[in-house]
Amino acid sequence: MKSAEATPAIHVDISGRRLARNTALNLVGRVVPLLVAILTVPYVIHHLGPDRYGLYSLAWIVVGYFALFNLGIGPATTKFVAEFLGKGETAKLPELVWTATASQAALGLAGGIVLAAASPWLVHRVLRIPAELHSQAHVIFLIMAALLPFDFAIGSMQGVLGASQRFDLLNAVSIPASTLSYLLPVGALALGFGLPAIVLILGLARVASTAVVTVLCLRLYPDLRHIRFDFRLVRSLLSFGGWVTATTAIGPVLFYTDRLLIGALDSIAALGYYSVAYRVTLYLTYIPSALGGPLLPAFSSLKGAADTSRSASLFLKSYKYTFLAIVPVLLAMIMFAGNIFAFWIGEDFAAHVTAPFQMLAMGAMAALFGPLANALLQGHGRPDIVSKIYMFHLPVNTLVVWACVSRWGITGAALSAAVRNVLDASLLFYFSTRLCGLKITKLFGREQGSRGTVVVPWVVRQTKYPRQERRCRGYAKSTVR
Repeated sequence: MKSAEATPAIHVDISGRRLARNTALNLVGRVVPLLVAILTVPYVIHHLGPDRYGLYSLAWIVVGYFALFNLGIGPATTKFVAEFLGKGETAKLPELVWTATASQAALGLAGGIVLAAASPWLVHRVLRIPAELHSQAHVIFLIMAALLPFDFAIGSMQGVLGASQRFDLLNAVSIPASTLSYLLPVGALALGFGLPAIVLILGLARVASTAVVTVLCLRLYPDLRHIRFDFRLVRSLLSFGGWVTATTAIGPVLFYTDRLLIGALDSIAALGYYSVAYRVTLYLTYIPSALGGPLLPAFSSLKGAADTSRSASLFLKSYKYTFLAIVPVLLAMIMFAGNIFAFWIGEDFAAHVTAPFQMLAMGAMAALFGPLANALLQGHGRPDIVSKIYMFHLPVNTLVVWACVSRWGITGAALSAAVRNVLDASLLFYFSTRLCGLKITKLFGREQGSRGTVVVPWVVRQTKYPRQERRCRGYAKSTVR
């Protein structure tokens, strides 16, 4: 009872102003590191060279594959914490949060052991790593294996802050951490450190980030200082995260297949070129991913209140504003990609990167829909839809990527990624609009009036009455006068 009194009941604020503020904070948290990356990536590429930079990129890609050990506990934590906060049941947070954190750390440890054991096989048989880099690759994969428990554990603590709509605190940690992830390699190279030392320094920085986020959660909810476990909750976490688990397992395999096959079928240098094009495209789609974080607890709260109409309205506005904000930028980048990369990194690098980037950017226009739809589906308790879409794509995507990379190299990989994004968006579009009762015509500005239909642009406010009704009302007012 004391713990229940110690922490006041906190309800999640899902007002439009709060969501807009959190989205802006998330966007700043992505743009600031992006600006730093623009300045530092050319330096790192030139000093590491294509082969070592490709190995550096590959190390993080391999770690991304091991996200399958996460089992969806992170999103499940966000979901349950948001529900507890909405009900004012903060006394239940310690068991939930610490059980989720311990479970994720244990899963990360298991994934790290598997990665460490598989590193000789990956280095010598699977990936086309030059022989002179084999020893460095072994050390890098061992460092990455040691990092996995911390990478997994931070997910639960971040879920606490996200469920509380405290994205100000999240970004207060993520902005310096992401910025340092680009600045630290520059400083390490300037001091003469090698690639394994750079990875180790970045790993220690990520451990520090985990510690800081944990401290913030303890300050926000003092009850969390009483560490308690109830491993019966693991079943509840996994029952919601079951399909999220499938998505987590299949997603990295699906989205990293192109880069893994480039490393296996083409060369490590080609992977370096492709990684730059992929990252730039990813940076340009930060707005929907920034919005997806605040939307998940918002849709969860609206689902609990059975407010389907507000969910549809929130989803509609989010998609329209995201589309209008990003698509013009993507079109401009596609048109001037060659000049931009030549000025940024160099003409030789631009010759390899421009065509893949243009393909990826065209597919990114469709991928804008993904984070918003995923937040809606998870918030409404239907994460299984995304998982089923991924299951459908996985075998087909693997064959398509294999054929495209074998025939056209990294340009073929980009083409296969663009086609996958378009197909994903089409399926997500269909299921998410049906789930929240949103009519497809509303996405194109077609709204239902009281006696007819009025078509308006997205950026113009909807008229309240059809034209004929407005004329009748004006005539009635003039008659009264």
